[in-house]
Amino acid sequence: MTKLWLLRPMPHGTNQMQYFLDNNRIAVGYPVGGSLENLSNDELRERLRNAPKNQNWESGIGNVERLVRFMNSGDLVVVPDENARDVYLAEINSNYIYESHLDVDQDGIGFPHQRGVKWFFDKQPVLRNELPEALLKSLRFPGATADLTKHLPLIAEIIGDTDLIDSEQLPGPNVEHLIDKAIQVLEEALTSQNVTVSLRAAEIILQHSKL
Repeated sequence: MTKLWLLRPMPHGTNQMQYFLDNNRIAVGYPVGGSLENLSNDELRERLRNAPKNQNWESGIGNVERLVRFMNSGDLVVVPDENARDVYLAEINSNYIYESHLDVDQDGIGFPHQRGVKWFFDKQPVLRNELPEALLKSLRFPGATADLTKHLPLIAEIIGDTDLIDSEQLPGPNVEHLIDKAIQVLEEALTSQNVTVSLRAAEIILQHSKL
């Protein structure tokens, strides 16, 4: 099933929209000193927790997992520029890419974890104020990445992909989207400073692993 993702062009705290367009890429930050391909969840969490310079980016595991594991070639991505006006649309066309020369913790770089994309409309943006209100509400989500698959019909209509409208979406709840959200909540709860909350999250995960 084709999915739709939100990804902001601010990897490692700097606006890289022009890099994204020039290089046909999207990316997240988290320079941890190596590729994140083929790591287990525990290995990925440990790598983020023990990044160089004593950095701890464990709280960003959801963003990393979405780009490294959950995104697939053929999925669509919405990239809202930080100018609050332009929104770019693209189709992912690669597996996870690791750019070692960008795996450095400093301003202007630090975003080695990438995916190749093909930009729609010859790399020209869609104006934010022309988008449907339902999609605009989701774009106000402050996180760096998110699953927006529930809005796939709207994006398919904007890019003129009638086959995608007909084949991918039927009326009804988007269960996969809800599951992704639930997993994200559990991941965040595991690192909560509230011991009761983190223990309860761990208990739920352990119970599910026995099913």
